[in-house]
Amino acid sequence: MQAFKCERCGAPLNVSPETIVAICPYCGFPNHISGSLSTERIYIAPSLAKDDIYRAFMKRVEGDIDLRGLKDEIQVVEIEGHYVPYWTGSVYLTGEVRYMKRETECHTVTDSQGNTREECHTVERHYHEFIDRTLHLMGSARRQVTDFGISDMIKHYKKRPPKIEPLKELDEDRWQRIKLEILNTEMDEKQARMLMKEDAVDVVREEYKAKSDRIEYFRCKAEEPENMKLVLLPMWVVYYRYGNSIFKVAFSGWDGRDVAATEPMTTLRRAMYVGGVLVGILIGGIGAAGISSGAALIPLVAGAGIAYYSGSRVLAGTRIER
Repeated sequence: MQAFKCERCGAPLNVSPETIVAICPYCGFPNHISGSLSTERIYIAPSLAKDDIYRAFMKRVEGDIDLRGLKDEIQVVEIEGHYVPYWTGSVYLTGEVRYMKRETECHTVTDSQGNTREECHTVERHYHEFIDRTLHLMGSARRQVTDFGISDMIKHYKKRPPKIEPLKELDEDRWQRIKLEILNTEMDEKQARMLMKEDAVDVVREEYKAKSDRIEYFRCKAEEPENMKLVLLPMWVVYYRYGNSIFKVAFSGWDGRDVAATEPMTTLRRAMYVGGVLVGILIGGIGAAGISSGAALIPLVAGAGIAYYSGSRVLAGTRIER
């Protein structure tokens, strides 16, 4: 059996046939073992320190209308940090799509007495578009994508991307300052490429589904992904106790922003959100009553939006046992 040694310190590595990236048990350096990936294409985003994350958590408590009143009863139990592996790449797509969209068309009508009124009716419009675009995609290199905060990190990365640098260029001193536990990489580059091509086509299809009422023809081809990188992003999770329950907040390690959270909700706040649901239903009902008028769509959509937001906030206070 081939013996693997750490690229950084030369210590022996414990590997299995499924190992893609092995973490050195002595210096913590990640070593590429298998799969179509070179170590030169592993990138890392330096992380904030544990104390910085604690301060970010306390700032979040102070700024939250619910948590602020519970501050004296909140106890931080643990703060854990680790690097999460993600695949990034660019996919070029070509194709064409034909779809139908129902739209409201209004025009002014004048009767025999000279009075005017606006009449609206629904028409079906057909569109034909060609696909010629490049998508920049990112996905977890772990199969357990439901892990707390992992998918939320992708959304935050797209909004506030960190400065990343090749892992190979980090000297040992810098690595010792920023190193955290690294979660296992469970998908190699070949698997990531296949998923990225499928995801790219799905993204385009969902975009057209969202803006149409019926897709009549869809053809989309994804080329092989380019500029593939394995990016290690730091994520911290703060566990805190309130009452008899444990809640948690995930923070992006490069800027200290919270990306996911479970939290207690006061009775008053829950009642406010339930009231918001009822108000949304009432407004939507008014819109539905006058659906023949184009203007009625505004209260219908607004009511649905208010009810959805308020309902989601009621469900957001999920208790997490640990």
